[in-house]
Amino acid sequence: MAKVEPGLLSIGDICSETGLSADVVRVWERRYGFPVPVRLPSGHRRYRQEDLHQLRLMAEAVAQGHRPSLVARTGEAALKRLLIPRDNPRVERLFEAVAALDTDGMRGLLKESIGQLGWKPFLQQVVAPLLDRVGMAWADGTIDIHHEHLVTEVLEDLLRQLRLDCRILPGLGSVLLCTLPGERHRLGLLMAALAYASQGIRTELLGVDLPVASIAQAARALKVDRVAVSLSIQSSGETTRRLLMDLKDRLPAGCRLLIGGQGAVRTRKIEGVERMSGLEVL
Repeated sequence: MAKVEPGLLSIGDICSETGLSADVVRVWERRYGFPVPVRLPSGHRRYRQEDLHQLRLMAEAVAQGHRPSLVARTGEAALKRLLIPRDNPRVERLFEAVAALDTDGMRGLLKESIGQLGWKPFLQQVVAPLLDRVGMAWADGTIDIHHEHLVTEVLEDLLRQLRLDCRILPGLGSVLLCTLPGERHRLGLLMAALAYASQGIRTELLGVDLPVASIAQAARALKVDRVAVSLSIQSSGETTRRLLMDLKDRLPAGCRLLIGGQGAVRTRKIEGVERMSGLEVL
């Protein structure tokens, strides 16, 4: 009987470590020839640690908007050059604080940046590239998962406070913000909530990973005129599309359904569902 390599990973391990779905991993395998799994005598796929490392880099590149066909043909060194721009001093200073687990330093630098830039350039020029930088460093093993969790918590605290400081103006309507079942990425949701609140629109933040029926019930109870759903890169595809169609059908008459985030541009158009572009609110 052939000896099985030690330290092999299941597809579940790969998915939990990269954020990719099993379907995406298998599509990449068929379409681009990577990863190449080890086949057990039982026929099950197993993956090597080096496959995990490369898939993390590829997942981060796709999350930043690069085409899977490109990143699948790009080696590790070239992927790192593609993913880690070093021409943003604010982001580099923040990343140094993240790597040192310096929460006071992070908070100070974030507040300094928003004071100098204003909320929208702050999100576009600091928060988004910082998250890319942190994600890349986690993917290549420079930092650990606790670094990523810590900076996420610091950013969430700040974005919530900024939203609560916004003045709500009468006559501009209200929006309910949430994510679909299985989607646990909260930062995109908080960024969208700040974008709405900064315009004087009342925001109701429902949270993440919610059943479609619960979202629709909350929209009725809160009497909102818009529901905005944040989709990460892992949320695109037909499953997400079906959930959105179900949600659209359940919403009260006159309530608009909007989608935003990196997963929105990768979800096939649905009649009656509007796409938000970046931080532009609808």
